[in-house]
Amino acid sequence: MNEEQIVKLKSFMKKEYNGEDIRFCSAYLFGDSKYIEKRKHLAEIFNNMATIERPNIIYIRTDVNLKLNGINIKKLTERLHLAAFFGGDLKEIEYESSNIIISENLSFFMSVKPKNSVFLYNKGFHLTNQITNFVKKLNYKRIIFFGDFDCQGLAILSDFKKRMPNIEFYPNCRTLEFVLEKYRDKLMDIDLNKCLTKHIEASELYNILIKHKKKVEQEFLQVLFAKGELERSEWIG
Repeated sequence: MNEEQIVKLKSFMKKEYNGEDIRFCSAYLFGDSKYIEKRKHLAEIFNNMATIERPNIIYIRTDVNLKLNGINIKKLTERLHLAAFFGGDLKEIEYESSNIIISENLSFFMSVKPKNSVFLYNKGFHLTNQITNFVKKLNYKRIIFFGDFDCQGLAILSDFKKRMPNIEFYPNCRTLEFVLEKYRDKLMDIDLNKCLTKHIEASELYNILIKHKKKVEQEFLQVLFAKGELERSEWIG
């Protein structure tokens, strides 16, 4: 954790902040619009110190009956392929119980059809709180975080588990062992030292990561789905 960056951000939030969004502030302070978002401790400081409520847009796709503030999200998905809403502006929800799938990456979220499920796009750590608050308002069957199997993906999972202990991870351990053994030469190496800088809970998933030292991206699993080399989960259309 870089103390100089923390001091710089806190000083800005106390003395200069006037309600600008997180990316504007990130670019202004660090010359990179995504710098704060990519560093969990900085993002938490920003969100806790923001004096003006900022709308957080949650992206959603579904094939089940779901109405938010009277708007039929299923029909919007059919016509426009996705819908978006402000996480803090929900007054009325009508929902048919189903699976909820939270996607770390945009490619899976946009290219794969949900099956008896609600798909939500997480955008890394950026919307963890907002999505958790939304999910807790729903009566769901299962909740699954589909992320990259790497340090970042497991760190996001750990963050979700603090709020929703029953959340599952996909790819699960059985799928990972299969992919890591059969396609090892096609997978990217990971630097386990980077994992030490993130808050990852001890788990069977983390043990597999340490054992293989390989990354499994969502996009690679999509390729295996398309080739018929990996069975699709029941929540993928």
